[in-house]
Amino acid sequence: MLNEELKLDIITSKTNSTIIKISKLNDKKYRNSEKLFLCDGIKLFKEAVSFYAKIKYIIVKNDAILDDECIKKLKECLNKQLKVICVNSDVFNKITTEQAPQGIITVCEFLDTKHRYLNEERIDYSNEHMMFLESIRDPGNLGTIIRNSVAFGYDRIILTSDCVDLYSPKVIRATMGAIFKIKIDVVSNVEATILNLKRSKKRILASSLGNKSLVLDSEKLSGNDVVVIGNEGHGVSNGMLYMSDDTVFIPMEPNSESLNASVAATIFMWEQYKNK
Repeated sequence: MLNEELKLDIITSKTNSTIIKISKLNDKKYRNSEKLFLCDGIKLFKEAVSFYAKIKYIIVKNDAILDDECIKKLKECLNKQLKVICVNSDVFNKITTEQAPQGIITVCEFLDTKHRYLNEERIDYSNEHMMFLESIRDPGNLGTIIRNSVAFGYDRIILTSDCVDLYSPKVIRATMGAIFKIKIDVVSNVEATILNLKRSKKRILASSLGNKSLVLDSEKLSGNDVVVIGNEGHGVSNGMLYMSDDTVFIPMEPNSESLNASVAATIFMWEQYKNK
């Protein structure tokens, strides 16, 4: 049992005050007030430790089956005086939202050194390779885009403030640890952000099909281009289309359905990656 190996007492009460506080982090309002988020699973625990996230708590299930590397890192965390809490299955299940949890949850502070919440601030994006996401609502889409942006060498992702919560457990899970590796701006003033991008000599390309849209297979995308991916149901907004320098679309077979937002974003990422 992990509690014996780690020399920890087991919390068996679901009404324990610390457990109640941690379980509330599944709610966006409480996450924002506490500036804490949950990372559920072995890989996210390892990534949080490896990328020096500020860890508030680590919750382990007493009968969890963890690999040797994970146990080694847990012992290192204990040596650093980090708070490791051992719980039984009932208490663990009060916190986790996973269908098949792995028995370890890391509670981290918001990643303020990488993630910014902006309004009208003047920002220079000149030397950054980035993508703009407008009103993305599906946590799986957002998490996958963040994950793939790291794979294709992006420096930053810009999100409109009406996108799904960046620290939603489902978003965090879908990033597979990439959340710790990339800079992200959440912007409430889209017009000011577009102005910042244009001052930084970026070309804004909205992903949209129109009579004069550029065709992706004939248009070379450079690292200086910022592609805008719109909402899953409605696409890029009219306001964003107006502010963009051009529109671009991915050629497909006639009468086919539009691509999933994360799939479309990844195709654009690949095209830019090829042209580095």
